[in-house]
Amino acid sequence: MTAARRYLRTHPEEFSRVVRNAIGMRFGVPLASFRWLAAQLADGDKVEDVEVGAVAPGIRMAATVDLMKTRVRAGAVLYVDRIRLTGDEMRIELRLEEVSLIPIDTHKSQISALLITRSLDLSRPGDLVQHLPDMPDMIVDAHGNRVVIDLMRVPKLASDPLVRHALGLMTALMTLDGIETEGDHLDLKFKPLPEGFVAAADAIGDHLVMPMLEQARKVMPKPLRGGMRRMLSLIAGSDPGARSRA
Repeated sequence: MTAARRYLRTHPEEFSRVVRNAIGMRFGVPLASFRWLAAQLADGDKVEDVEVGAVAPGIRMAATVDLMKTRVRAGAVLYVDRIRLTGDEMRIELRLEEVSLIPIDTHKSQISALLITRSLDLSRPGDLVQHLPDMPDMIVDAHGNRVVIDLMRVPKLASDPLVRHALGLMTALMTLDGIETEGDHLDLKFKPLPEGFVAAADAIGDHLVMPMLEQARKVMPKPLRGGMRRMLSLIAGSDPGARSRA
């Protein structure tokens, strides 16, 4: 919080930027905050000299890292080409350009030999990711210079009904439509009611009303649960009792 207050005192223009972004359904995050966070999280023995900068509409990242016992300067420009958020997926399509790995150690090693002789094709990082052992489940596709991740493939997120209902509700009302840099900011662009009012109303019923009523039914006395179950069926559009009477 102290760092945030100090930044706002030295950058008073941020307040007017927040107002302009709100009108345009955008939310801007200063890249200085990412640089500060990277400095806090970086392991000084393995990661040094982290850089984060804008290359509109992408973001340039670089750091000195320990790669297979060889110190290298790693860098790339990252672009977010497409985002799809629903109650079932959090899909983000990434594109990597200007990927570089430059050895900075003087001693010889296998990785430094591969990099110096350019035996590794760094222009297609997706191909390298695709052949990594134990590739995380959230990476659903990787080829060329593209990597596609789906955060809903993370088991803890996929199995959490609260996450699925919250995501389904929020994305029906407003969805993240794009991520890009402008100046020294990372801007998140939002789109209201991406599938219209009817879909938003359905999402409120499916992800808010129905879960609340189901939780209420669980704490009700047993004699009242049957009536609550029938009401839930009617709201959901199915009435087993009506079908049996027919």
